[in-house]
Amino acid sequence: MINEMKKRSLIFVDKIYQDDFIQNMIAGNLSKEAVCHYLKADAIYLEKFTDIYAQLFARIPDKASKNFFLSQIDFIFNHEVGAHHILAEAAGRDYHDIIEDKAWYPSSDHYIKHMYYQLYQDNPSYILAAMLPCPWIYQQVAQKALASGKIADENPFKAWFEFYAGDGATSCLPTYFDLLKRYSKQLPEENKKEVIRVFLESCQHERNFFQMAVDQEEWPEEVRNV
Repeated sequence: MINEMKKRSLIFVDKIYQDDFIQNMIAGNLSKEAVCHYLKADAIYLEKFTDIYAQLFARIPDKASKNFFLSQIDFIFNHEVGAHHILAEAAGRDYHDIIEDKAWYPSSDHYIKHMYYQLYQDNPSYILAAMLPCPWIYQQVAQKALASGKIADENPFKAWFEFYAGDGATSCLPTYFDLLKRYSKQLPEENKKEVIRVFLESCQHERNFFQMAVDQEEWPEEVRNV
């Protein structure tokens, strides 16, 4: 099942890599507006991601898994914010000023609610599959971008790619896949296909998340003005 998930995810890696957000980062000219839109949304997304880790901490009993979830919460709070600061610097703005008015846009709203829905399934495989594309897609896209040789040393986004391709951001992946493998063994084949579908849906959500920043996605005025 794990190999099938990885194989099926590669089409999303290729599409995200070719989309405007990543290509503009590779060229060093992603707009300030796109950067700020992304940061406002991702600040909320990562907060919710850590909240889900906290709930998994309470649900999964073994100590090793609990330590893993704690380490991931620490990584998001104390290390991944560094990647946000890289983008803020590229946009020429203070990070905390950018995210002061955090925004819950339609695509990020859909992604977050997708994860929360899977959190309340009976088997942890569902939520693990929903969360896994976040570190997995970032690793794959960042490594692909760096391997392209197209990112100049002076590119203000180079450090962002290096962060997500590096061990600090990717060391969680073996444990993620091990946990998913362990809990999915308890499922019948029909449910394993559902878990694969959940994983692939999150891969598409990752693509949408980047694209919404380029598109400057907003709720319609009828929704905003309440």
